[in-house]
This record gives sequence, structure tokens and C-alpha cells, in this order.
Amino acid sequence: MKRAVFRAKVHLLMRQDLRAFQDMRRHEAMSETELSRLIDESSVRIALHAFDNSPFYRELYSEAGFSRADIAVADNFTRLPVVTKERLRAAGDTVLAQNIAPHRALLSQTGGSTGSPLRVRNDAAAPTAPMWWRIYRWWGIDPADDTAFVYRRLRQGKDAWLYAAQWWPSRHLLLDARAITEPSVEEFIEQWIRVKPRLLVAYVEGATAVAAHLERTGRKLSTTAVSVTAAMLQSGQRELLERAFGAPVFDTYRSAEIPWIAAECAAHDGLHVAADQRRIDIIDEDGNPVDAGVDGSIVATDFSNEVFPLVRYEMGDRSRTLPGRCACGRAFPRIAPVQGRIADAICTPSGKRVTGGLSGLFLSSPGAIRQMQIVQHADFSITLRYVAAAPDLADAAVMLAVRTLEDLLDGEVRVTPLAVDAIESTAGKARLVVSEVEG
Repeated sequence: MKRAVFRAKVHLLMRQDLRAFQDMRRHEAMSETELSRLIDESSVRIALHAFDNSPFYRELYSEAGFSRADIAVADNFTRLPVVTKERLRAAGDTVLAQNIAPHRALLSQTGGSTGSPLRVRNDAAAPTAPMWWRIYRWWGIDPADDTAFVYRRLRQGKDAWLYAAQWWPSRHLLLDARAITEPSVEEFIEQWIRVKPRLLVAYVEGATAVAAHLERTGRKLSTTAVSVTAAMLQSGQRELLERAFGAPVFDTYRSAEIPWIAAECAAHDGLHVAADQRRIDIIDEDGNPVDAGVDGSIVATDFSNEVFPLVRYEMGDRSRTLPGRCACGRAFPRIAPVQGRIADAICTPSGKRVTGGLSGLFLSSPGAIRQMQIVQHADFSITLRYVAAAPDLADAAVMLAVRTLEDLLDGEVRVTPLAVDAIESTAGKARLVVSEVEG
């Protein structure tokens, strides 16, 4: 009944979204040439829209020497200036397109885990719902299915009632990722047992906290799929979540600035970029494109946000493109799971800076630890904090990781392992690297 009611609502009230969803499904089967043409056309369209309608982009591109005619050439797209968080923060409302109705601008704010929060505007006319309908379908989930969330957004009073009415007869339950305690987790578990959701959508660290609680108390909660976001998914966390919830875990790449960028399919071989709606370029420190398989900084373009254009926006995260086509057959390109943020760097007293490979310290022993975090203190020394998953394997794996870190830092920095019960998180998110080194 729930699925029938949902489909009736879509056909009656969301016909534009339904058409967008049907188009998106067709895009999955495009040839490489067709998809490349679509990406080029969409890139030029949003860049021209930004130049024509946003004072910020008009000034940015003009100062960099780009005319409107230059921007209209697809081959010039990767030469356009990269937009950083700092630039956006300083630009404020000058980023807004001047010809768009104000009611389309939906305020969104980043969590500020690496500094001051950034306020942007999402586009109410963007086909966001069809994007998650499509990705849910990859996981065998229907949009009408009951769903559990571990998120930082919590509705109260009238808002909660309206939300429940909007989704009726589907049921959604929420655990506030900002306030995870044993009593709140127990209440969440009780709700889960009553509702039996087919999908869990959660911040990585929030889901891990629930799964660890289940493991400590000798219980499991069954579902069909687990979707995680907001932080790097470590291999030990994936194993824990799959044990606790008896379902495959799907990594996703999303943000407050650009929702639904990329997601795993059932092949679990990288994350498919939703390339008909988003463009991902990987660049080096000088802003140049890198080859496939080479780590770099993620630069994203949102084709569907005309209110607050995000064109070649540096996300602050690192990844690499994966060659070839996925075994699932979908046309969309893939990136490797996001391997930490640009800010996730450690350094030596002599000035060497290490930004890549830190998330892979335990790849050779994926079942040994559940989580890890690198803390570099003001004197450059490092504490490698870790949560052991298999005590009989953890000791050897940790010592190998310590040696690897010390070698990466040319023996200049002392690395001390520290076993902990949990990695501290903020609102369900945890940093891979915490640095106290100035500068």
C-alpha cells in the first residue's frame, strides 16, 4: 500500500520530478560518447548562466581573462578558475543569480568541521528527489520504504507533524547525531523494532556508534541496506555495520553545498558520479587535471543549481578517478571512496607535508581495527588513536602502521599508538587528522 500511495502522490503532485527521474534512468544507459556530450553541454550551460547572472562569477571570469565567447567553448571549462570555500564565504550574496525568483533559494549551511560554517543556497527547482530515487533503486530500495536516519537535523512540534503527514503512510525515524547517548540509542532501537525500516541513512560515525552499542549488548537490527555519508568509511566500520544490521553498506558522497554527488552501486567498486547532474574533476595543487588513478583535490560542478551556481567548486576533499566501466554496466564514471580532506595533512619539523595515503594505513589488515584517527601535536609528535576490532590482529597491524607513518615522515616524527574505546566525533562526523601544528 505504501508504494502505491507514494506513486499516486508522485503522479498527481510531482510530475516534473517523475519526468526527471525517467530521464535520469535513460542517462544510465548512455554510450560514452553520448554521456561525454551531455557533460560538455551541461558544463557550458551552467558556466554561461553563472557569467550572465551572478556578479561574483562575472567578475571572477573577467578578471581571469575569460570572455563569454571563451566560456562557451567546452574545452575551456577545465581552465576556468577554481572557486574555494574562502572565496564563496567572502563573496556572500553576490554569488546569487540575479534573475531567479527568491522563493527558489533554500538556505543550506555546512557543519563547519574544518572552520567556519559556509552558507549557500540550494535550488528548490533542482531535481533532488529524483536523484535519490534513482540511487535508492540501485540498492533495491523504494522511495516509499520505511527509513531510519542518524542525522543532525531534528524536527520538532508542527514541523515534525507536517513532515510525518507529508510522508504518510511511510514512516521515518530519526536519531539526532548531535546527541547520541545510551538512552537515545535504546529509544531508537525500540522504534526500529516497531517500524522495521528497510533502509538506514546515517553519518558514518553516528551509524558506527549505534552498531557498537548493538554489538556490546549482543543484539542486531535487520534491514535491507545501509547508506553512509559525511566522513571516510573505514573498512573496519563497514564490517561492523554489516554485522550489526545484516545488510550491505553503501558509501555515498554528499554535502550541504551539493547534495547527491556520487554513490556506490551493488558492485561496491568505487562511487558512481551522477554525471548527468554533477561534474567531478580531480586537480593537483597547481589546479591542473591529474591522470586517472592519481589522487588529487575534488572540484565539483552542480548542473542543477541555478540559484547559487557552484562551478568548479573545490570541495576540500581528496579522491581519484577510476578507469574503465563498472561491472554493473552503468555509464556514469566512478571515483574512489573519498580519502579524507585536503586539511587532513601531517608534517615534519623540516617542512615535509604528507596529504595522501593516510586513510590506507590498515589496508593490509582491514579486519584488525574498526576506526583510527591521527592526532599531530604542537611539537610535531603523533598519536595514532585506534579502536581494535580483532585484538589478536590489532597489535601487529598497529605496529606496521606506526612504522609506515614514521617512514612517510622520514623518521623525523615520533608516532605513538593509543588504543581507545571510541573515536570522538562531532554531530556524527569525525576527522581523520587532527593537527595542533600552527600554520
